[in-house]
Amino acid sequence: MRITTLSPYKRNTWKIAFDDEETLYFLNVSVVEKFSLQKEMEISEQEWERICNAELCRKAYSRACYLLDYRGYSYQEMYHKLEKTYPSAVCFAVVNRLAKQGLINDHRYAEQLAYRYIIVKGYGFRRAKQEMRRRELLDAQIDEALEPFAERTLEILAERVAEKYAKYFADASDRQQIEKGKAALVRQGYSFGEVNRAVKTYLEEQEKE
Repeated sequence: MRITTLSPYKRNTWKIAFDDEETLYFLNVSVVEKFSLQKEMEISEQEWERICNAELCRKAYSRACYLLDYRGYSYQEMYHKLEKTYPSAVCFAVVNRLAKQGLINDHRYAEQLAYRYIIVKGYGFRRAKQEMRRRELLDAQIDEALEPFAERTLEILAERVAEKYAKYFADASDRQQIEKGKAALVRQGYSFGEVNRAVKTYLEEQEKE
């Protein structure tokens, strides 16, 4: 294969064509420089395959970095995100590169999510685990990240009963409202037992005041 066309196209993109076909291909200038491509240069099909793979990896890496600018991703989550567009081998190469660079770190990401779901959003462990599994983290990683918050769960629940959900428990005689409040807290990931105890304690304290 002999390169018959090799010239700048738009921005950092170059166009390339070969003597045995009419198709125009487009490569980033970094790929052109990496393989020292020149007009009239002879390259094998195997070399062209490596060049195309390098271009795909570059595009996939650029896409991954763009996604990471907006939020964190787990290893598996990023792989499956890229897999919708790029071949498996390219996805693995890019995600491994991101992990090696520290741009993806499942342990760190799990810790960040645990803090967000437990402290910021006030979820119970069940809801937090569900959300973290949606980010494709392993159960072992999730449990390890949540463990430091185990002793604070009931404290956080008590705060939510007394603050955000207090409107449901303002009238101890309104059983319908109280049950609505309990159901809302259960949906936040707390067990029925935890919610019942927290609400009972709150109502008893309200009676004393």
